[in-house]
Amino acid sequence: MIIIVAAILTVLSVPLTGRSLAPLARLSIHRSWAVWASMLLQLPITLLPNFPSTFGQVVHIVSFVFAGVFVWSNRHLPGEFVIAAGGLMNLLTIVANGGTMPASAWAWRTAGFPPPSDSFGNSSVIASPRLPWLGDVFAVPKSWPFSNVFSFGDVVVVVGLAYLVHRTCSTPTAPGTPHRKGSSSTTL
Repeated sequence: MIIIVAAILTVLSVPLTGRSLAPLARLSIHRSWAVWASMLLQLPITLLPNFPSTFGQVVHIVSFVFAGVFVWSNRHLPGEFVIAAGGLMNLLTIVANGGTMPASAWAWRTAGFPPPSDSFGNSSVIASPRLPWLGDVFAVPKSWPFSNVFSFGDVVVVVGLAYLVHRTCSTPTAPGTPHRKGSSSTTL
């Protein structure tokens, strides 16, 4: 769920650049139900301890199918192919590891997570992971808010989302007000 936190911070960064969030409301978004379905499927496998392993693996992969439907339906949006690339990196890694995103032991400890258990985890330290460099190898430290582990694919998704949000909101806040970078104008 670290992507949701990053998405919120990305949206909140728009006003800091002197731009309006209003253009986001005019985006033509298709099949929004699919992204909500994906997130709802992710909630129980993320939050419930001792989730049944085989069922958790299937639910995890199905959540990516719904996310893929959403991304494909909105491929007209700027940055959507970058978002798709990040999601595909995550999906390939999860499928290659039987439905679990492999996490590095370092990232797991840094985020302050308890030792992995035998029950299903959508992300976990696993023995002999496939594509380990695409797994959750980065961490937000335990001492920070929202400590968690995340992958290179997650970073790519957030970069694509940031591009989409900032590109969409590229209009200056006040109509007719030019956006200047450090320039000044003089009137004769």
